[in-house]
Amino acid sequence: MTGFGGFVARAHAAGQLVVQPRMGFSDPGRMRGGLIATKLADATTVGTLTLDSYTRVGANDEARRALAEGAALNGYPIVAHDAATTASVVEGLRGQDFPVQIRHGSACPEHIVDALVRTGFDATEGGPVSYCLPYSRLPLRESVRNWERACQRLAAVPGSHLETFGGCMMGQLCPPSLLVAISVLEGLFFAQHGMRGISLSYAQQTDLAQDTDAMFALRRLGEEFFAGLDWHIVVYAYMGVYPKTPHGALNLLAQAARLAVRTGGARLIVKTVAEAYRIPTVAENVEALEHAASAAALTSALPVGDGGEVYREARALIDAVLNLSDDLGRAFVQAFALGYLDVPYCLHPDNAGRARGHVDASGRLAWTSVGAMPIPGATGRSAGITSSSLLTALSHVERTFDWSPMETPPSPQQHLASPVTKTVMRIQDTALTAAREYLRDNGFVELLPAIIGPVTDPGVRGSKQVDVDYYGHKYKLMTSAILYKQASLLGFDKLFYIAPNVRLEPPETASTARHLAEFHQLDVEISGASREDAMQVVEDLVRVMVQRVVTTMPAELEQLGRDADAFKDLLVSAFDRRTHASAVADLLEIGHPQSADAEIDWQGEEILSRKSSRPFFVTDYPKGCRGFYDRENRDVPGMLRNFDLIAPEGYGELCSGSEREFEYAKIVARMRETGENPAKYGWYLQMVREGIPDSAGFGIGIQRFIRYVAGLDSVWQASAYPKIPGQVSA
Repeated sequence: MTGFGGFVARAHAAGQLVVQPRMGFSDPGRMRGGLIATKLADATTVGTLTLDSYTRVGANDEARRALAEGAALNGYPIVAHDAATTASVVEGLRGQDFPVQIRHGSACPEHIVDALVRTGFDATEGGPVSYCLPYSRLPLRESVRNWERACQRLAAVPGSHLETFGGCMMGQLCPPSLLVAISVLEGLFFAQHGMRGISLSYAQQTDLAQDTDAMFALRRLGEEFFAGLDWHIVVYAYMGVYPKTPHGALNLLAQAARLAVRTGGARLIVKTVAEAYRIPTVAENVEALEHAASAAALTSALPVGDGGEVYREARALIDAVLNLSDDLGRAFVQAFALGYLDVPYCLHPDNAGRARGHVDASGRLAWTSVGAMPIPGATGRSAGITSSSLLTALSHVERTFDWSPMETPPSPQQHLASPVTKTVMRIQDTALTAAREYLRDNGFVELLPAIIGPVTDPGVRGSKQVDVDYYGHKYKLMTSAILYKQASLLGFDKLFYIAPNVRLEPPETASTARHLAEFHQLDVEISGASREDAMQVVEDLVRVMVQRVVTTMPAELEQLGRDADAFKDLLVSAFDRRTHASAVADLLEIGHPQSADAEIDWQGEEILSRKSSRPFFVTDYPKGCRGFYDRENRDVPGMLRNFDLIAPEGYGELCSGSEREFEYAKIVARMRETGENPAKYGWYLQMVREGIPDSAGFGIGIQRFIRYVAGLDSVWQASAYPKIPGQVSA
């Protein structure tokens, strides 16, 4: 294969992701400089001439006038510049080792295609739908005719290549199945009019797991419909409201690069750190190319998936359109007239405008309304879209990537006086009131916990204990109330604490948004209970607290921008349960390096968390990764009778619990296995020797729980007096 598609195919076969800028300057010298820098970048690149707005709408006389006046345009005016000028721009650069693509945004592309063919180019992009509905008021029927002629003109060029923009459309708030369907349908339109080199596009959206399904769906459909053609998939870095911070922009770009490599994408159109503000410089484009290439080089492909729900919805849409007419152009017009294709929030007169999308509680794009689109099983949700929720959804990706977990709290005066803090503390008070009422109604007694003692819980990963001088004796500040909960069973069968804990977490945990050096737990212990009994109490408690907040504090949730619909599944459905082994297997399958013998790491927890719409339990952790007090399964040696509760939406662990070891010999043996010196635990072991009840219990991290309920960026926002690991504060 030759030309643009051949270069991409060779790079893909060699395991290299082709990265490409969106770059266009009206000055020929500057445009050439941009192409030289692109070619010399430390990456596998292709060049781009992005065209200006005048050229896109056919206002070529206006483009010539602007050039004559020395005005800088927002792209390269390929029609206004003569062929010799454009040839000089790419002289010595364009070739089999560095193809150049013309990018534009026109529903009337014939004059652009004529110009690019005259100047020796063979690759461009667009489509009769994707460059009409979002960018033009031209009737769709006319755009279809224009693109038929443009395809036929380009198809006559040997090795020519045409990329559909259908995988982007409005850039955001369109669930992926419609993007995938339009991308495939436009590709079929190109093929029907003679094109043999085609790329199918997909624009990165709000959720990595959903994007992964979408890419696998597009890949599967490409294999079904484009056999025998030169085709590949191109990913667009996010096309909606872009992060404003450099770290946010670069992290989002890196995720797009990883998405492409993991799912078989061959090419990536990058975005830069300047994207939210202005047209980027050449240097900023090169930085983006090299950053994406570096992220791609560290990424491996995933096992090929079937595309799941995205594939099923997209296939239904494609089949419905293909059944309308053998002529794809006519089928497009009919499909939009009937509402079989309906782009959310698109105001074009030929778009039905009944479909709506939203970002759901887990961060995925979902249908609010499907209008007349024949999507099986998709009815949308009944709640309408308000201006506030629309703005929140539009900025979802920007906020997600711009927020820095290293942000420090303001001064105590500013923090406590903040309207956000006041609202969050009222939510915390309401949740704890509901918890206390539930526990007391079910026979639990609240005790005041110990704050210091000769020994504390050793089973906290990575953190250090705090020593205090207690009348000449070395005592500890409590890192957990577990030992005292077991002791309290001698007087009470069912008990709970609101217990403060101090753990000197490693400073690097400040970046997780989930760790504090000082926090509180809702600690519960139940004599004679099994793990399953404790898990049921956890589930009931979480549901009671969330229900109370959702029912009594809708205004406060709205003030925080928290959509109460995030808790729909939680309030009506039982929490899912899965084993540690199955969670590890899922993480390994998607390329996350999780050890089968260790606790699930924070990034792994977040990955699993984002794939769920309600909290879920992880059970049966391996013995070596938890404290001596978690009871070993007598039937399965090496496996513990314990659990964690993981919140959805990326919030991670909320609660840990287990059945307890209560027999002296087993506890001493477990202490020694975990490297603990039994002599340190004199008072505790003496009590165990004399006999304590078997039990099960758990601790819910209160600040983590409130962070989840209130939809906060960081756990410190759920503390009146936040202490962030590694940072000295009041």
